[in-house]
Amino acid sequence: MKHHEWIISQNRKLSAMIHVNTFTVRQTPLVICCHGFTSEKVGTNQLMLHLANAIEAAGLLAVRFDFAGSGESDGDFVADTTIKSWREDLRNVVDWVKSRPAFDSLPLYLLGHSLGGLIALSHEDDGIAGRIALAPVTHPVENFQNIILGPDLWQRSFNGHTVANFLSKGFSIGPNFVNDLAENRYDLSAQACSHHSPLLIVHGSQDAVVPPSGSEIFYERYHGEKELTLMEADHVFTGKHEELTALVTGWLAKQKNKVGTLCRTH
Repeated sequence: MKHHEWIISQNRKLSAMIHVNTFTVRQTPLVICCHGFTSEKVGTNQLMLHLANAIEAAGLLAVRFDFAGSGESDGDFVADTTIKSWREDLRNVVDWVKSRPAFDSLPLYLLGHSLGGLIALSHEDDGIAGRIALAPVTHPVENFQNIILGPDLWQRSFNGHTVANFLSKGFSIGPNFVNDLAENRYDLSAQACSHHSPLLIVHGSQDAVVPPSGSEIFYERYHGEKELTLMEADHVFTGKHEELTALVTGWLAKQKNKVGTLCRTH
């Protein structure tokens, strides 16, 4: 069962779909899903929708939402999209979930794809029970400068221009995105050392947009419980959704069972 909610973030309304199971019990994981750059809460090839539906079918809960300027949320993609803004949106979505009486006692997991993976991995909250990163951007400056935008569009954007038609897409992006990225960098090295909650990384070995080497490096440096799966897939897991959803829901079930075992022994 799913229903729509509006979540306020930075004086904007974020569009969110809430997937709930009729028989939610204590310690049932709730997964907040973060879409990727130029995507939205349904996801490329319905990736986020398929994941949330599978999570719901497994008896768990999911919240998938549009970042400001994406999908049905308020804002303008060209002017408002920055990593800083996306991080603030996720913080407000997490706070909204925690404020709901039906959800406030449930363990929260963050799931993100591509740039959404970076947002999920960089979120600072010791109360997060675990994280799932699907083809995550881990070195965003290098990734956007060399691949996603490319050197020419990166430089034009850095010089104050709005740029368009990157990665064969019809999107445009304003200079705020590159300026924020160049100033703050958002490299995930610190998070690899500071986060200790369980982590699942899944990356396609044929990913030409976000190289899987970044996931492998982050995995090696991560100090907490961790699992890395390299699938024979592209950046958006084309033709691999069934395998991917089984992997994600299986991992979440293991986490739920571990928490249940700990509760019974105390």
